[in-house]
Amino acid sequence: MARQWAFPAVVASRRRQFSSTPIICSSSDKSNGGLVSDLSGYTDQLSNEAEYPLILKVMQATLESIHDGPIACPWWGVIAGSAFALRTLLILPVHVYQQRAQARARKLAGISKLWHRPMRASLQLELAARTPPVTDKEFEQQLSKRLSNRHHLLMFRQGCHPIFSVLLPLTQIPIWMSMTFCLRHLSGRLIPWLDSATTALPAAAPGMASEGILWFTNLVATDSTGMLPVITGLVYFANALAQLYRRREYALANSPDGANSKQNWLSRIVPYLGFVAPPVVTYVAMSQPSAIVLYWLASSSFTLAQKLVFHNQRLRKQLKFNYIKEKAVV
Repeated sequence: MARQWAFPAVVASRRRQFSSTPIICSSSDKSNGGLVSDLSGYTDQLSNEAEYPLILKVMQATLESIHDGPIACPWWGVIAGSAFALRTLLILPVHVYQQRAQARARKLAGISKLWHRPMRASLQLELAARTPPVTDKEFEQQLSKRLSNRHHLLMFRQGCHPIFSVLLPLTQIPIWMSMTFCLRHLSGRLIPWLDSATTALPAAAPGMASEGILWFTNLVATDSTGMLPVITGLVYFANALAQLYRRREYALANSPDGANSKQNWLSRIVPYLGFVAPPVVTYVAMSQPSAIVLYWLASSSFTLAQKLVFHNQRLRKQLKFNYIKEKAVV
């Protein structure tokens, strides 16, 4: 239900910012009685809030603008919609770029193999007159170094060097942490590493305690039923399972004799590390405000849907991703 604000002066002063400037009400505002008293604790902030990073201020201002705008979207819609919007506008393009870069790197690997014979002959001519002559071990080391340098240079020029694989986590992690911290602040909780133990608890955002959905209408409190954290953990588990299945499918397509036939012990363990997240997330979510857990659920649900959509090999081929030919699909 859309909230009605009868006092424009109060509406203009109610926005909760990361600042230490107190809100001074005029005499006309004092006549509004209960509404002003409800908002006074919300707008009165401590001086250390001015030290919060700019990204937190921008995120909070954006969330409140959506919540207080003409649409009057409830907080559960603001949180879920923000998760989908951030994933679509910021993280999805990076994922598409990274997948295309991996496909280009796979094609360039075949080109690099063609350099081996001419570069070997060139290096032999270059070192033929050298005294004392190089040993076979030194020759192979120099050849390997030259091939590696040329391969890395080609990968950089084509924008598909393995170093670009860190772009996705460098995009995801700051956004995920910033939204989590912002929602903690809006829920009236202290922010880890930014607030001290002596900092007074901030007031929760107006409407946060009543604009939930389904059984968790209070987004400030933890879910007493435990259903929301468990559902979130199950979605994380589904993400890890989908990722493991995709790795095995591509490994079997490239090595029909077995996915682990040529892998060392570390390569075999890495795909299973994703299964550590579900129990950890579920345990941590039990003590977090429902607003934060709702954001985690919405974000992980978008990721799961993205993995299922991009599993289609025809779509991957059209998007120039790595794909498995139909005859190789297991």
